Amino acid sequence: MHFGRGKIKYQKILLELKGKRVCVIADGAAIGAEMKDLFQLVSRNRTINLYLPESFEWLILDSDIIGDSEIRHILDHPEDYVESEQFFSWERYFTSLLMEKTEDTYLKYRKAKLNKNYLNDRIRDSIIKNIRGIDFEN
Repeated sequence: MHFGRGKIKYQKILLELKGKRVCVIADGAAIGAEMKDLFQLVSRNRTINLYLPESFEWLILDSDIIGDSEIRHILDHPEDYVESEQFFSWERYFTSLLMEKTEDTYLKYRKAKLNKNYLNDRIRDSIIKNIRGIDFEN
């Protein structure tokens, strides 16, 4: 189930899905303000899994769909690359990196609107498969 773009009323939606297995994939950097409430809700319901990567852009980069060996090195050692003078957060750095690495490709990334190519089965499955520790089949 896809909840849409931006902030959502996740508590209401998750309560409506009570008893069903649910995986919440959210931008870890963006959900910080709601984390306490979300954690309490998940603690009471073992059918809800959380996956909160540094950012959605990090998740895309980590899936290796771009096929750039430099990206893997950067993700393994981000502290060597993220300049605090230039980037307010690691999320902004990963957004910039993804935009740079996909600029002239069919995967061109823009934060304002997700490129439809990221939703094709092969790419979407590569991103989802990269989410460790969650069994999407059961």
